[in-house]
Amino acid sequence: MQRFHFPIVIIDEDFRSENTSGLGIRALAEAIEKEGMEVLGATSYGDLSQFAQQQSRASAFILSIDDEEFTPGPELDPAVVNLRKFIEEIRFKNADIPIYIYGETRTSQHIPNDILRELHGFIHMFEDTPEFVARHIIREAKSYLDGLAPPFFKALMDYAQDGSYSWHCPGHS
Repeated sequence: MQRFHFPIVIIDEDFRSENTSGLGIRALAEAIEKEGMEVLGATSYGDLSQFAQQQSRASAFILSIDDEEFTPGPELDPAVVNLRKFIEEIRFKNADIPIYIYGETRTSQHIPNDILRELHGFIHMFEDTPEFVARHIIREAKSYLDGLAPPFFKALMDYAQDGSYSWHCPGHS
């Protein structure tokens, strides 16, 4: 159900960087695009609440966070506070959209349980191929999108997507 262009949104400060994290997240974005899904990449966690509210047409979120972004004290850590606020903004509008965190394996140790409970998964950077991870994320995004439309409207959209040019209603010909 990509007919209305529901992109997978990736937010990573390194999205355009030439470092290891940037190369990895761009490889994932390319793998997602090769599977036919649109990707919207953002590099700034600037005004997270505004961004979350504007992206009501997303099919999934991938939020990248690096181990270096954490400071001692996980509850007051700016990276954790920003991440929590962003996820709360998304969940305020949508309780079901897939949200993933992308980071190094040791990064997951810094993320509090209340945030982990809101996620569909933690993507361990470089532990699986970008293609494998992309297919997993796309499957979850499509499952989410399939649940958005009521059954009759979904069937009507599927019918139109197939290129059919006429249809009949009982009692009308």
